[in-house]
Amino acid sequence: MDSMVTLPSPLDLFTPGSAVSLAVTGLSRAGKTVFITSLIHNLISAVHNPNRMPLLGVVAERRLLGAKVLGAGAHKLPRFPYKANIERMAVKPWTWPERTADISEIEIDVRFAPTGLLSRLIEGVTGQPASLTVRIVDYPGEWLLDLPLLAQSYAEWSRMTLQRWRKGGRAAMARDFLDFVQQHRHDAAADEDVAKRAHDLYRELLANARDKHGLTYLQPGRFLWRGTLVDAPYLWFAPLDVPEDITPAPQSLAGLMQQRYEVYKQQVVAEFFDNHFRHYSRQIVLVDVLHALLAGHDAFEDTRLALESIMESFRYGRGSILTRLFGIDSIEKVMFAATKADHVPSPQRDNLAELLRHMAAVPAIDVKGSNAAVAVEAIASVISTAEDSHEIDGQRVQVVVGKPVGSEFQEKFFVGNVPIRPPRADAWATPFLTVPNFQPPEIDVAPVEGIPHINLDMALEFLLGDRLQ
Repeated sequence: MDSMVTLPSPLDLFTPGSAVSLAVTGLSRAGKTVFITSLIHNLISAVHNPNRMPLLGVVAERRLLGAKVLGAGAHKLPRFPYKANIERMAVKPWTWPERTADISEIEIDVRFAPTGLLSRLIEGVTGQPASLTVRIVDYPGEWLLDLPLLAQSYAEWSRMTLQRWRKGGRAAMARDFLDFVQQHRHDAAADEDVAKRAHDLYRELLANARDKHGLTYLQPGRFLWRGTLVDAPYLWFAPLDVPEDITPAPQSLAGLMQQRYEVYKQQVVAEFFDNHFRHYSRQIVLVDVLHALLAGHDAFEDTRLALESIMESFRYGRGSILTRLFGIDSIEKVMFAATKADHVPSPQRDNLAELLRHMAAVPAIDVKGSNAAVAVEAIASVISTAEDSHEIDGQRVQVVVGKPVGSEFQEKFFVGNVPIRPPRADAWATPFLTVPNFQPPEIDVAPVEGIPHINLDMALEFLLGDRLQ
């Protein structure tokens, strides 16, 4: 007797809910924590105050029915501290939340009225509105700087790294570490104490370059942002002078460093890209372009190099590292966002985005083998300033007005003209003016009014608008 095969109903192939992962990353001081906190708060508030997110299609069309933060459940990653962040920003004296140094996640359930015929049919049959679970993952952008290590040997990485530290302003910063390297040959006998001292000096150099000089192209990325990594011995390596065509002997100092370098690549770098990065179909990369510009030529060029390295994470095709090692080709949308757009007057914000476009070489991105869409925008997760004008040398110029962190008074600041392309070498002779960190405005912890922002809704529309139809 023939068995009967029951075919599924077309409605069984669909459910009223779906999910998408949105990864948020950025270089140091780019404002990831504030971005995610403001995004969540404004998305929940948009039901009560649609004017807060007018450029997000589901809000503009009055189709948003509600949004809420989901419970932590049994997720493996640490939970992003949205509630603690918004409470910190809402009390006096107002302060910005602490930046996160590890990967974390949080989920938002968004319920909305769909536009598609099939979706409306399913809604009518099930009696349930359409819903989208947005899994937001926060991770340090510095981790992306380690991708090139997967295609480099220890000797190659050492030569490139030391060459970089011996140039320009970096040489003065690295004097103590470079002196130590010069005193310890690569072919000396392996010595645990020497290796650990080299590592400590190198980490100290990276931290100093980041905190005091505004540099961002600092490898390995996990040396500064370890997250949950313990101080394991495989992290105790640093670059040494290894001549070309030399393979470090196993019992040599360079051989010891090489062994640890290879473990770091497999246990840390490859694991992150294989277990996490490959699953993020939508990503936004935050960049503090203004800080890089104001910090001077060295910091600006360093940020550009960091962006160039990060771009490798979004290149596909048969020759790419990600495709060869992980088969990654599922990233659908990537946005590069120049943050703190409220620190410059509105006419300068397009320039800020255009400058980032040229720094990241977005027009030249190689997306062969994928259908990834790439966009660039200037945003401010929280508007902390107002616009005004001021007379300087007999000319009326536009300025921003805000209260610097720690100050009790409003002040006016003129940042100068933001260029649309990286400045020429001679343009750095006259430094751009500085702009401080501003105190956040008064914020209501209740998700009703939302938080004033610039283009946060535009960014969300690009990244998730198609999933909210």
